[in-house]
Amino acid sequence: LLMRDGVLAGYGLFGDDGSIEHLVHPSDERTGLKYGLLQIIHAISGDLLSPSEAREHLDVIDEHLLGPDGARLFDRPARYHGGPMEVFQRAEASTFFGREIGIMYTHAHLRYAEALARHGDAERLLEALALVNPIGVTERVPNARPRQSTCYYSSSDATFADRYEAAEHYGEVMAGTAPLEGGWRVYSSGPGIFLRLVVECLLGVRRRGEVLEIDPVLAPALDGLQATVPVDGIPLDLTFRVGDRGVGPDSVVLNGVALQSSPLSNPYRAAGVAIDMVQVRSAMNASERNLLEIQVS
Repeated sequence: LLMRDGVLAGYGLFGDDGSIEHLVHPSDERTGLKYGLLQIIHAISGDLLSPSEAREHLDVIDEHLLGPDGARLFDRPARYHGGPMEVFQRAEASTFFGREIGIMYTHAHLRYAEALARHGDAERLLEALALVNPIGVTERVPNARPRQSTCYYSSSDATFADRYEAAEHYGEVMAGTAPLEGGWRVYSSGPGIFLRLVVECLLGVRRRGEVLEIDPVLAPALDGLQATVPVDGIPLDLTFRVGDRGVGPDSVVLNGVALQSSPLSNPYRAAGVAIDMVQVRSAMNASERNLLEIQVS
């Protein structure tokens, strides 16, 4: 119902006659917003799109929603008329141009990274995670202003004086010429989401009950990557051998023991594998180093 002309809409208004008005869609004449991020990334992460539809919608993000500092909620900010609300609540009432209102909201960008992992875009996953890392961000984003590098930022905020200036000059944000400042700092849940994505999506190590899933999404440049991840409270020293695709484990060896696995499902790419924890525990050394070697296609 939300797919029209091959593009997902953000919302659908259902009329009494059964008609549907699509909002945040190229056909939207009510809000002024043509493209939205959330409907795309959640559809991909939830396996709701076909492989071709997923690829086409990631292209939409590239063309309309991806700025120099990351993925943005909409193709432009919501309209502002001094405070009266016609469609959206906070977006049309807030005088402050930042966080969700400034539409580069880091939580949403991280969910974009999660969708990239699901789709298997290893290079872009690494780039997306790097944009969230405050260390060296001014080197990766040339128009980012200097900022504290030891904390997580909840948004990337263009330095406009007010909503009117932001609306008039928003193109400068996408062009990479508007200065960008870090938003709210030391935000509670954001660093945890970032860490989970690094461990569970980039490295692909996930504990699901009595199953250990191995499902890395790694750029070929990360061949030889080493990391340490605890499993059952015991550190596992991971070593990755990464091929051209960067997805789909060919073998998983723990302390010299090849672990038997069953394939996971993924409609977009070569999937990861599931390993029974009984096997893992039997191959682990409680008091010595544990080496987990993962060969990725």
